[in-house]
Amino acid sequence: MTRWHALMGPLLGTALVLHGLGNTVIPLRGLDASATGQWMPAMTLLYAVAIVGFVVAGLGVWGLGSVSRTAVPASWIAGVAGMLAKLAYGIPDLWLGIAFSAALPLLTTLYVTTVPHHARHSQRPPIWHWLGAAAGTALLVWVTASTVVWPWARAWGTTHEEWLTALPGDRAPRTPHLEIFHGVTIDAPPEVVWSWLVQLGQDRAGFYSYDWLERLFGSDIHNADEVRPEWQTRQPGDRVYATQAGYLGGLFGERPGWAVTMAEPNRALVLETWGAFVLVPQPEGRTRLLVRSTISHDRIPVWAAALNFTVFELPHFIMQRRMLLGIKARAERPTT
Repeated sequence: MTRWHALMGPLLGTALVLHGLGNTVIPLRGLDASATGQWMPAMTLLYAVAIVGFVVAGLGVWGLGSVSRTAVPASWIAGVAGMLAKLAYGIPDLWLGIAFSAALPLLTTLYVTTVPHHARHSQRPPIWHWLGAAAGTALLVWVTASTVVWPWARAWGTTHEEWLTALPGDRAPRTPHLEIFHGVTIDAPPEVVWSWLVQLGQDRAGFYSYDWLERLFGSDIHNADEVRPEWQTRQPGDRVYATQAGYLGGLFGERPGWAVTMAEPNRALVLETWGAFVLVPQPEGRTRLLVRSTISHDRIPVWAAALNFTVFELPHFIMQRRMLLGIKARAERPTT
């Protein structure tokens, strides 16, 4: 195998993986929305196939054993899906993506058919085979999970009627195709739910989520299981702190958090750059706790969409879902 072939494999594999992740620009620009709170299954299928297919092809070119022989068919299937998804809109800055979706399967076919399989992978030390297989498998599982879960996760616990309803904290004009929206029904009145919601913050009651996982990443967060009078007030201009001061040496600022832009007791808590927490009274003394967030914009760059989608959105959903269920469990406890 020539030195060029040795260099071509890693470069081509990287291009395939990055292009697969670049297809996340479709859901993060809301191009799969047909109406408020409604999504097109065909478009969802196309971008999911494009994302996962190109990642599989890239890992195959890199030499991940379980998918190494599927690189060519995966690249062609993903290429067709990616082109169809982007051609449906004809957005000028997505034409480069169409070109990549057409060219990468050709390059993958050329590479795989001109370099024998044993020549592409035989020179690697055993430890690199093992490490590469572990890292590649983890990447594939994570990307696949993020992609498959996304259509369900962005609207978890909410109804179409709630998507259509205007809520405190909505942007003007509202862009529902760029939102995520979560909700839970709580068997307690709004004033009880509010007493737990208003305590959010690292310096207060935590976030009622997986605090052990937050501490694993260095955040000094401990969830509270009691309502405390000194934590029962919030007003615009306050900050809900995400973590302690000096977290990670100040990498994310002196003390990361969210500014309170609205605090209407028993009704709504709106946090800048996070979203609106809204309490909607229900019959029989129940409450709907809704969280609506705008996560993107119509011109989000491809690299930013890939970073947001693959790094942030799935962990955010896991933690926020647990937070809503944590508030529900605490608010529904019998009081003495």
